[in-house]
Amino acid sequence: MKIGRRSIMAGLAAMLLLVGLSGCSQESQAEEPDAINVETAVVTTMDITKYSSYSGKVEGSLEESVMPRMSGRVTSIEVSEGQIVQEGQIIMYIDSGKIETSVRQAEAAVASARAASDANEVRRQTAKANCDRLQELFNAGAVSAQSLEAALAEYNILNSGAAEAGVAQAQAALTMARESLDDCAVASPLTGTVGRINVAVGDTAGVQSPVAVINDTAALNVEVKVSQSDVLSVKPGDAVDVLISAVGDEPIGGVIESVAAIADPLTRAYPVKVSLPNNPGAQIKSGMFAEVLLGTQSRSGVAAIPMEAILPQNGENIVYVVNDDARAQAVIIQTGLNDGVYVEVTDGLQTGQRIVTKGNTLIDESSVMNIVDGGTAQ
Repeated sequence: MKIGRRSIMAGLAAMLLLVGLSGCSQESQAEEPDAINVETAVVTTMDITKYSSYSGKVEGSLEESVMPRMSGRVTSIEVSEGQIVQEGQIIMYIDSGKIETSVRQAEAAVASARAASDANEVRRQTAKANCDRLQELFNAGAVSAQSLEAALAEYNILNSGAAEAGVAQAQAALTMARESLDDCAVASPLTGTVGRINVAVGDTAGVQSPVAVINDTAALNVEVKVSQSDVLSVKPGDAVDVLISAVGDEPIGGVIESVAAIADPLTRAYPVKVSLPNNPGAQIKSGMFAEVLLGTQSRSGVAAIPMEAILPQNGENIVYVVNDDARAQAVIIQTGLNDGVYVEVTDGLQTGQRIVTKGNTLIDESSVMNIVDGGTAQ
């Protein structure tokens, strides 16, 4: 009986010991916080360029408005917007009915003038022969001086060139009528793409309003207005990046073609023209909006970190540095130039230190970190 009682007491003691150990283990686990996954980067030395963004509109390097030389009703349009045309290709016709009548009248006038000239030539030859005959008779004393003078006067009138002048005048009128008829066919002034057609069949085209726009988009231009604080940092020949969101996220390389020496009187900004090639497939269209990135400031060999590593705190910028115990240490830093991805660090960090870039909003100096990119304290 005593042995059974001792066994029960021993069992109870063992159970209490196990419960105590279990409680200690749970308390230990509760005291150890979960590790937070973070990614890191090393403070490196690099060149930093600050970019300023300016917006502009894409235009073909060659772009011309088509101005008709004849006013009138549009009778047909031979091309469509987006179509490639050759220089001299007819793009539309203007009503030519009245002009065709004028051409026929001018042709008839030319024919009449030529007939009159031919008749005049016959009479001139006759008058010349008559003058020669009367001269011989006058020399022989057979006719009077008055008869010879009258014959010479008639010959001089027929030989004055008036008939030939009439032919030339009629021919000039015919040429003008034919040119007016040609003007009824509106042609493309250059080889390129029909960017826009401003009229429809039945509309009245005027000589002071463009009926279409033709542009060559094999090469393109973007003009932007640059502030006086940035214009001194750019010069012709500089390479720039141009973003055209309508055709993709990748920048297109352009070159500064010209920088105006005089500011626009309204905006007080300086026009800068950027030339760029069209992308494969010629997807860039005239009129698309473009963003030109101009490198306005640059520094070489500076300490830099990814911008995402910086956290604003109480009016200052901090980053978390990974210390030797793989714990986070908050450090206040001073920054300089940034290129939109990396930022220059002017004070607070040294090259080679490892800083937290992702997960930094979830940690503080008491956090346990799991560095998922494999980084270790430097």
